[in-house]
Amino acid sequence: MSVDLSVVVVNYNSSAYVEDLLDSLFADAFTVGDRPGEVEVIVVDNASRAEDHARLASLRGPQVRLVRNTENVGYAIANNQGFHVASGRWHVVSNPDVVIRPGCLQALINAVETLPDAAIVGPLATMDHEGEMLMPPNELLDPFLDSLIASARHEPAIARVRARHRTRDAHRYWTASAPLPVPMLSGCFFLGRRDTFEAHGLFDPGYPLYYEDLDLFLRYHREGRRLWHVPAARILHYWSRSADTHMKAAMHRNRVGSRRYFRKFFGAAGLRSHLSNDARATARARDDACPFTLDRLPPAADPPALPMPETDGVYLEVSANPKFFFSVGVLPLEAGPYTLPQGFWDGLPDVSLWCRAVDPATYDTLQAWRVTKRAQPSDDG
Repeated sequence: MSVDLSVVVVNYNSSAYVEDLLDSLFADAFTVGDRPGEVEVIVVDNASRAEDHARLASLRGPQVRLVRNTENVGYAIANNQGFHVASGRWHVVSNPDVVIRPGCLQALINAVETLPDAAIVGPLATMDHEGEMLMPPNELLDPFLDSLIASARHEPAIARVRARHRTRDAHRYWTASAPLPVPMLSGCFFLGRRDTFEAHGLFDPGYPLYYEDLDLFLRYHREGRRLWHVPAARILHYWSRSADTHMKAAMHRNRVGSRRYFRKFFGAAGLRSHLSNDARATARARDDACPFTLDRLPPAADPPALPMPETDGVYLEVSANPKFFFSVGVLPLEAGPYTLPQGFWDGLPDVSLWCRAVDPATYDTLQAWRVTKRAQPSDDG
């Protein structure tokens, strides 16, 4: 079989999602010239649980190769393993907790072949099956942005300024109707030509988990190689399901990755700045405090209806963080009640979310709510 497109999936205790990913990949037909394109998938398993081994073994077929590691070698190394056994002209890096929407692969292939100086391209991701909750653009961290985010953890005024600037860029990203050049893409799913990765590298193997995508995209950005967001390409991303299976270890690897990133690109001074920012924020942080005036809705088993203000183009941001550091967008919305998608709500554990209605003209917060899912609300609410 002559392979056109190779997809590498690194699995760690997430095999329950891999079957849906494979089904969506093989269902998303694309063409190369006047013939159907051919896909191969390389699943690299990083020493997952026994039940994952059994499930992955059942998924093997002529288009799927399974590489099993006897220890968890980290996300970057495992991805590079997959790249070295792949053979397609185009190469995709995919998380296991992704579902491809129809037309995604064709849109990305067309983009990487036709957009000016395109090196890597990525889709628009949603967090829900309904396709309403749009995941935000990723940001390239540098010491200034790192300091700003750290300060926002304990200074409400800085948190409000930070939220306004972030949502300005996110709104442009969410509303784009044509490919948009960006400084960074999401590492959960992206596509490039194989010869590009051969010439300029894939992941730095020194990252165990997290920051390997920041490293990759910053290298390409500094070399003047363009990254493109392709809104016509869509995926569903369940987000961070592998890390959730072993959160303590994931957070340790996050710290290791962040320190490597800041030292590598910003030197000893950059690392000192990062460590200082982190220590100051940890000591002074008010992580549970929202910088906006909140309406606190009573805990509920069903998604609440949020009364959207009467503002043209108003949109909603939803975050698991009261500072809105990472927020999905829902837009545009009409005045009146808006109810979060049932499928998204049902997939949540008992948790609080912060929501805010945003004015697209000023990016100011018009109204904010704290909503809490509780499967069985207490008598006192």
